[in-house]
Amino acid sequence: MKILLANPALSKEEQKNPVISKLFSNAMPLGICYLAAVLEREKIGVDLIDGAAENITQQDILDRFRKGNFDVLGITSTTVSFHRAIELAQMAKQQWGDSVPILLGGPHISAVPLHAMEERSFDIGVYGEAEETIIELLNTMNNKGDLSTVKGIYYREGDDLKFTGYRPLIQDLDTIPFPARHYLKPKLYTSLPTDVRRLPKFSILANRGCPFKCIFCDSAVVGKKYRVASPRYMVDEMEHVVREYGAREIFFVGTTFTVSREKTEEFLDELESRNLDLFWTCSTRVDVVDRQLLRRMRKAGCWAVRFGVESGNEDVLKFIRKNIALTQVKRVMKICEEEDIHSKAFFMVGHLPDTPESIRDSIDFAKNLAVKDITVQINTPLPNTDQYDLAHQYGTFNDKDFTKFSFFDPVFVPKGMTEKQLVQYQRQFYHEFYWNPTRLIQQAKKVMNINTFFKYMKSLDLILYLTMNQG
Repeated sequence: MKILLANPALSKEEQKNPVISKLFSNAMPLGICYLAAVLEREKIGVDLIDGAAENITQQDILDRFRKGNFDVLGITSTTVSFHRAIELAQMAKQQWGDSVPILLGGPHISAVPLHAMEERSFDIGVYGEAEETIIELLNTMNNKGDLSTVKGIYYREGDDLKFTGYRPLIQDLDTIPFPARHYLKPKLYTSLPTDVRRLPKFSILANRGCPFKCIFCDSAVVGKKYRVASPRYMVDEMEHVVREYGAREIFFVGTTFTVSREKTEEFLDELESRNLDLFWTCSTRVDVVDRQLLRRMRKAGCWAVRFGVESGNEDVLKFIRKNIALTQVKRVMKICEEEDIHSKAFFMVGHLPDTPESIRDSIDFAKNLAVKDITVQINTPLPNTDQYDLAHQYGTFNDKDFTKFSFFDPVFVPKGMTEKQLVQYQRQFYHEFYWNPTRLIQQAKKVMNINTFFKYMKSLDLILYLTMNQG
């Protein structure tokens, strides 16, 4: 049995949108790369196709399926890309009927499985972490076995939708082989010029789950339990991408890299012993780092750290259960500046209790931070988050059109505000932060480098869209 795992293609309109084309498709889809790795280990035929990154059509994906003589089509989907997954599945059904089983996996079905499986073009839905499930499922299908024995799936029995029960989370991440990146084209994945120091750059999943309780966080696939691979495994993977792909920089995916001080110190010990000559970046929280740790990370090659700040208003931070203080944010950003670490802060506008005044607080706070870069998203209450069930109490919430769940379209608008105002605040946030003399000089120094200049030119449409477009 052979399976083609596909990330659906973008439409022509989506390819023209700089946010979708440059932010949503610039990272290798590690989820299906992990699945390919476990299937390869089990000698099950597999291939990958990333329609979004390759700028191909949905029909191109189906043509490759036919030419490769595959038996099963697996489609991965986030919430915002679910309409593309539906389109691909419907096209497959129109061409091949029920002769080709179509599987759905990824964050969306794990967040709202019943909604996802309402689309009858999907024959089987894979819920949660799929590395163990996909092997058992394909072997059962190949042997024409009983699907009810495979934990972690939704399947159809006539007109009825059956769920086989939850599969336990994978506890030992070291048992999972490294993602099978060789099925994709690494050169297709590029970073914004502010997010890369050296190329080629590769992403590595640092951890699964998160122990914190922010009301906006979606952990449908990997669960809440925080799990991290051993330091040796992590550095082995870094060494692997250096050896196999010539990597010169690593981007650690995951929001809480330094939650375990002990594990982080062990990782740094292991990394320092290898002499890999790698730059790397990670994401974490301001309450789980200090000067000593940041200094050691910088010495080990960490040139940039991303922090979730979310708001510059203390009342909003308490409401969203971020459990950090603005004084902590200021202190850590100052430490990063002093230790020569490029800091980036993530904010959102349109939190459930946000007002024009609280958003103004966030803009002013960010402008006065010792931080090099920011990302500003529009708060989007995702299914399977605590704020999803509260949103209707605090404003207007369009929870029907998932194509807008992009963090750049206002699906939730706090009371007393309009969609247009929310978009204007996001653009104003970017504009006021970047278009001031100090930061313009910082960016100009980067552009003076010929290699960086061309990177900026490739992202110019996105930069102007976010900083100059006032809605």
